[in-house]
Amino acid sequence: MHAGAVAYALVQRTMTRPEVDALERAFACGRGLTPADARFVADDAYGLLARNLELEDALFLQQSLATEAVEVEVVPESDLPRIPDAQLFTFLHCVDGKLVLFDALERAYEVPCEQVSIVCAGFDQREYKVEIFVQPDQQRFSVTLDRIMFDRMPEFTNPLEPDNVGEMYRNLVRQLVRTCPQALTNRAAQTLAQDDLTGDVTEAITYPRPTAYAEEQTWLLLRSRSGNSV
Repeated sequence: MHAGAVAYALVQRTMTRPEVDALERAFACGRGLTPADARFVADDAYGLLARNLELEDALFLQQSLATEAVEVEVVPESDLPRIPDAQLFTFLHCVDGKLVLFDALERAYEVPCEQVSIVCAGFDQREYKVEIFVQPDQQRFSVTLDRIMFDRMPEFTNPLEPDNVGEMYRNLVRQLVRTCPQALTNRAAQTLAQDDLTGDVTEAITYPRPTAYAEEQTWLLLRSRSGNSV
């Protein structure tokens, strides 16, 4: 792409991961992507299927992908939402239709549950996270597993396994998803919210790289902004 040109992204319409062979056929044209890119693109399909494309290549690939039942939108990179800076919290309570979040100084922030637009969780290769996005300004409240004060949230602890941090983490995410049913969720939060979840789910909630976790958040912000559901 030459200097000064507008860059475009291929944005998935759903979070369904495309099949590698379908991508290989779609990329056979060699416009911006090649069949050799197919496996990486499939493995890294967290909402933004491709980036930094010229418009003609992006539109051609959109048509080529449509023939393989892979639906994407062509979006200028400049139109992609920016992930807001995080406001850190350490524990929270769900009270009377509100989330009450406390920071490290125990200052409280009240958020009506209906204003929660996105709930994210998972391991991004650096940290286990819980993140809450709040409308109308898409504020982002974030905490990492090593900073969560579960001793201040006994409702998430199983008395039979009081030291099971993994179960506390699951219970917290599950409660957030249930308390904010209108919120969009990332893949890890969807997994952790399942009622019949058993065993080690580390692999299921792990992202291959931090950028994959971030790109999924960008996709969710875009869906939230447009009023679309996942």
